[in-house]
Amino acid sequence: MTNPEHECWRPGASLHTLRQRARLKRLLRETLDARDWLEIDAPVLTDSPDFEPNIALFRATLPDGTPAGSLHSSPELSMKRLLCAYPDLPGAYYLGPVFRAFEAGRRHNPEFTMLEWYDNGAMLETAIDTTITLIQAAREAVGLSPAPVERHEYGVLFRRHCALDPYHADTDTLAQAAGQHGIDVADAADMTRDDWLDLLMSLVIEPRLDPAAVTVVTGYPASQAAMARLETTRFEDRAIHTAARFEVFGGGLELANGYHELVDPDEQARRLGANGAQQSSPSQQRFLTALAHGLPDCSGVALGVDRLLMWLTGAEDIDAVLPFSARRV
Repeated sequence: MTNPEHECWRPGASLHTLRQRARLKRLLRETLDARDWLEIDAPVLTDSPDFEPNIALFRATLPDGTPAGSLHSSPELSMKRLLCAYPDLPGAYYLGPVFRAFEAGRRHNPEFTMLEWYDNGAMLETAIDTTITLIQAAREAVGLSPAPVERHEYGVLFRRHCALDPYHADTDTLAQAAGQHGIDVADAADMTRDDWLDLLMSLVIEPRLDPAAVTVVTGYPASQAAMARLETTRFEDRAIHTAARFEVFGGGLELANGYHELVDPDEQARRLGANGAQQSSPSQQRFLTALAHGLPDCSGVALGVDRLLMWLTGAEDIDAVLPFSARRV
């Protein structure tokens, strides 16, 4: 019997898939270049700006053990600084590697390829349209017909599949709903409301999305706004605050996350927890200084290229669309 470990010298992706991968990246660049958007090489090594608390970063050290920063999980801060400096740019994008520690599995690799773009002057609906256009073009590039597109509100999905109001349910209600769906959490005492919501979304709702469709979800809770603006809407005849944010799924696989970007430097500082220089990194301070100078009204989207290729090819494991996943390096 052959030991699978003996085959780990080979690429995970077939030659056919690698050709599709190269074609996909070329298509994405050509499409955005045609809009006169500027491709940016964002710094991969940063000074550890932990602006997303749920994302663990890879820490880098010098040979003597001195901390040297971390590998970036997103080019966001650099790209927004660019738009603050050059507000007449129609748009900018980054296509390259990002890194997230402890993310390994069938749908995750610690190093993955992200397409992140910022569309100057775009509202959220424009960002959704651009995302869908890119996904449909990618389908055509690999010989697939356009997928049907569905739109759903976050609150409606939770009411339909979890029988609860995600904007007002407390942690006990969310934990009970998880238990009713057979979800067992070992460290439940450490779970926040948003942790429970994310768990229900990923384990209950996403698997029930149409596997053949591109699904757009809007109306995320205000607590999940991150660097997005807030807006007021209604759910079940109650006024609520939601994030100006959307996510796009290919079948039940999350492909993209987009925001109508926050431009208020004081609100951004509050969210970063960086109200004083002693509490923030130099890159965070430079980012906040750039926001004070003025970020144009824009929308930003991050699209996982490996995830998109998984959906396009029907791959069940991210290893099958990468030359060398973390299992093979």
